[in-house]
Amino acid sequence: MIWYHGAPADIRDIPMGTHMHGRFLLPLKGEEETIPIMEERLKQTPTLRYNHAILLEDDASFYSRRSRSWKVLGFEQGAGPAPRLKLSVEPVGPEIEGGINKPALFDIDDSTRVWKNRQLVGKDHIEPGQKVQVNLTWGPFDSLATTDVWLDKESLEACREIQRQRHLRLIRSRFLPGWVDEAKNKDTGGGEITVTLFGGMDPVLYKEIKQGKSPKVCDAANTLRTWSYHQEYSVQGQTMEWNKTENPPLGSSGYQLRVKLPQMLEGFRPGRIVRLKGPWTYVLLPADEWLASPKEFEMSSKLRLP
Repeated sequence: MIWYHGAPADIRDIPMGTHMHGRFLLPLKGEEETIPIMEERLKQTPTLRYNHAILLEDDASFYSRRSRSWKVLGFEQGAGPAPRLKLSVEPVGPEIEGGINKPALFDIDDSTRVWKNRQLVGKDHIEPGQKVQVNLTWGPFDSLATTDVWLDKESLEACREIQRQRHLRLIRSRFLPGWVDEAKNKDTGGGEITVTLFGGMDPVLYKEIKQGKSPKVCDAANTLRTWSYHQEYSVQGQTMEWNKTENPPLGSSGYQLRVKLPQMLEGFRPGRIVRLKGPWTYVLLPADEWLASPKEFEMSSKLRLP
């Protein structure tokens, strides 16, 4: 799951260098060698074993979703071999595990985007006493530098809605992913699959799948890439059952549906990933997102470093 500007996102939406917060897991079975780690480093830092992310979010998402903001104290001129202007802030709101819970200095310069009334303004609009949200990147000497400063909720909401619409456009064209929990083959052909939809998506997407009642289902690899023209090679199904689990684990939406299908594809097996199309306009995907051969499908069955 990925969040950017407080809305669901894809990794392609995150600018390079963005400071992120995350939750990390041990690799899945078969993925242990995806990110090789030297034994010496593991002895020094055992937590390096947890190198598969289940959640990533930028600072604006991380803090705003936890009712935290920053109170501006003013500006300070840094010293040392590379003096830089600093934005001095202190946290407002609850203490957050993994967050910055004390006053901080963030680099700021004319490359920082400052938002007010849904418009870009100069950093001279930043005044002591204001409560702001910020996004950060890495600066020199392990410092953090501002990429964005939001001076009001209206401006952050505008950026959040733009990202939300970008997310809706992506998922409606690539389809909603889920995990196959159970598969049943019929003696006369076809069968049923039970699917738990992935979490971290906009609620309207789950609603559209539920109301559509006849999702198209295509098989996908662990990388979420689908087979060739995913629309043409998907199977039109019929939703037979829809269940909601309260307080689902991280990564799960809590929505589980049982779908009747006239044809069972190779990928419709427990533990495999499928993608479901709701009542959305078909979009032809770029060719580099397809899986066009059995060899490509096998390669995409595991996460691999470029």
